[in-house]
Amino acid sequence: MPLKEQIAARKAQQGQQKPELRRNPEIDAKLDVFIGQNSKLVEYYNGLSKDELIRKLMLGKMQRSEYTNQRNQEIVAWVEENPDIKAKVEQRIRNVPPENRERAFITAAKSLALNQTVQSRGVTP
Repeated sequence: MPLKEQIAARKAQQGQQKPELRRNPEIDAKLDVFIGQNSKLVEYYNGLSKDELIRKLMLGKMQRSEYTNQRNQEIVAWVEENPDIKAKVEQRIRNVPPENRERAFITAAKSLALNQTVQSRGVTP
């Protein structure tokens, strides 16, 4: 069977199964200790419905996403205020395809911001 067909068959089979949670034995061991030390917290979460648990999980993800978006907007505003930085960022991403340009712009801007912060503190990278 050609590789392309094997991959398609595997994807079809995986699509029928529930995705399996990847487990790391070291993290599982730390988690078990944490659970053992926080029985009241475990009791609290056990008392929540599935919908409440999902909403609690999604709230954390939403807050992280909002923080990331806000930080990215601050970085873009900083770049727009500094034409020399903007030119460096544009130079770095000149060969990036248009569909990846926004993410590449932010990544390059963050890198330049970090480098500038390190240099202004007198630390050599």
